[in-house]
Amino acid sequence: MAVFATGATGVEAKPLKVYILAGQSNMEGHAEVRTFDYIGKDPLTAPILKEMRNPDGTPRVCDKVWMSYLTGPYDGSANGEGLGKLTAGFGARGDQPTKDGGKIGPEFTFGIYMEKRLNEPILIIKTAWGGRSLNTEFRPPSAGQYKLPKEIQELWDKHPQGAHGIPKAEDRKKWQDEKDAASGVFYRMMIEHVKKVLADPKRVCPAYDPKEGYELAGFVWLQGFNDLVDGTTYPGPDKPGKYDVYSDLLAKFIRDVRKDLSAPKMPFVIGVLGVDGESKNVNFRKAMAAPADMPEFKGNVVAVETAPFWDDAIAAAQPKQGEYNNIVGTAHTLKKDGTFDRDWKWENYWKPVGKPLPEERIWRFATIDPTEKKDKMEKYDGRRFRDITLPAGMENWHMPDFDDNKWTEGKGPIGKGVWKHSGITLDKFPSTWGKGEFLLMRTTFKVEDLNYDSYRIAILESQGFHVYLNGQKIHTYIWWQDKPQYGSIVLGKEQVKFLKKGKNVLAVYANDQYETNSPEHYAAMDVRIEGITKANQEKLDLALEEVLSPKDRESLKGSSNGGYHYLGSAKIFAQMGKAFAEALLPFQK
Repeated sequence: MAVFATGATGVEAKPLKVYILAGQSNMEGHAEVRTFDYIGKDPLTAPILKEMRNPDGTPRVCDKVWMSYLTGPYDGSANGEGLGKLTAGFGARGDQPTKDGGKIGPEFTFGIYMEKRLNEPILIIKTAWGGRSLNTEFRPPSAGQYKLPKEIQELWDKHPQGAHGIPKAEDRKKWQDEKDAASGVFYRMMIEHVKKVLADPKRVCPAYDPKEGYELAGFVWLQGFNDLVDGTTYPGPDKPGKYDVYSDLLAKFIRDVRKDLSAPKMPFVIGVLGVDGESKNVNFRKAMAAPADMPEFKGNVVAVETAPFWDDAIAAAQPKQGEYNNIVGTAHTLKKDGTFDRDWKWENYWKPVGKPLPEERIWRFATIDPTEKKDKMEKYDGRRFRDITLPAGMENWHMPDFDDNKWTEGKGPIGKGVWKHSGITLDKFPSTWGKGEFLLMRTTFKVEDLNYDSYRIAILESQGFHVYLNGQKIHTYIWWQDKPQYGSIVLGKEQVKFLKKGKNVLAVYANDQYETNSPEHYAAMDVRIEGITKANQEKLDLALEEVLSPKDRESLKGSSNGGYHYLGSAKIFAQMGKAFAEALLPFQK
């Protein structure tokens, strides 16, 4: 049977050191392996990268560190255990919990530096799920039932009929029942998994010797974001004391974990949430760190600040990346009246391919409604694009030799209703879509030469679509952005090969859109193929440096995710893991 201390054999035994890492998405870890190079560009962190990689550049595999990693979808509905020697890939895994996700969290360098200093077998048990709060899902048993703060209860009492974020009086028992049902679920999953692993450590760690037993040598907690943004549990303005409840819950969590694992003095590291850097979330960070200063925890609970590892260069570049992506993802912008904005700065680098020009082309089109029951929508739904059974004789509608002479003729965009977004109104269309939900449209154009270096689809659409060129499908998008602008889809070689000199047939299948709370349909459909020369691409790239500079691009190589995931930066997670290990090392026997 496993023990928590040295065995009584007359000689000094070496129990297997076991470390527990737990928390929410930042403990999962969203730093993709491709961001490793960025670590080496900073002289302060370059030495860490050397520890993380083999001489050939591949991620290191720790010979003496084994992992058991319980994770899964954020709701815990399909948990799975990842096993093996510690290496890269034990980060966030989403709905594939047993498979290498190509990401790291703090576990990677935590294990590397523990192994480096201890030079003995180590077992890491990691449990982490995204979007889980301490006040509910990780709620410790001794915290009891979740209760609304006094301020929130008084607010609810003033609105018995309900309001934004406030359930009706008759629904509040259900709300509390659901809260109670969710409370502590992930705490219990965590404890149950740790006990399962410790019941048979050799299943995970072949180096385990039952005669020597094991020692619960440390616990690392990295969580907090869902509590930080929970205005119901922590109401009021951001000021000192706002998050005192979190401090109390975390203290209870530490006591309960130690009790449930029969490890009353197990060293505990609080990874203090550091998203947005040292100048932000100060009151929450103080509340997270507070238990470390409690007299009962003096000497065996340590708070490690992670805010100093925040990367300001990446954080500054990310909004610019968003602006850049919007520009390159937009082919053409529109004025308020729906006409082309020819003065848009990025408008004239790409050129229309073929004659007649897109605005002069004649489309032939037909609209249809689903006729078979399986194809019909039972209710209004925002995500409506789907393939339906076409009327007899229209199965090959997209092929070049299809006879469309009886279809309606008109110029694009083909539309219906009123499409209002972002201050732009589309309500005057050259051609009327008609009553049908789905649209089939075809046009021809002639190409004299293929001298462009890259080609793209410029498309105006509110729902999903299929695009065909000369009878071949060159693109599908099942959930298009409902924006009044032409999107840009750059074509690869496999799509461009269907474009030819001479006559080309462009065909599109699409459906209309509606607001989910209104039966009023609207649509606007237009498609064109455009090209850009190498010279114009170079000019465009140079102009876009005003938006996203080479320095910004270099910084973004170190990022693979959003802000509250520590920018998905391996540099940040590597520093955290190392700091957590260093915080626990003084406690090691």
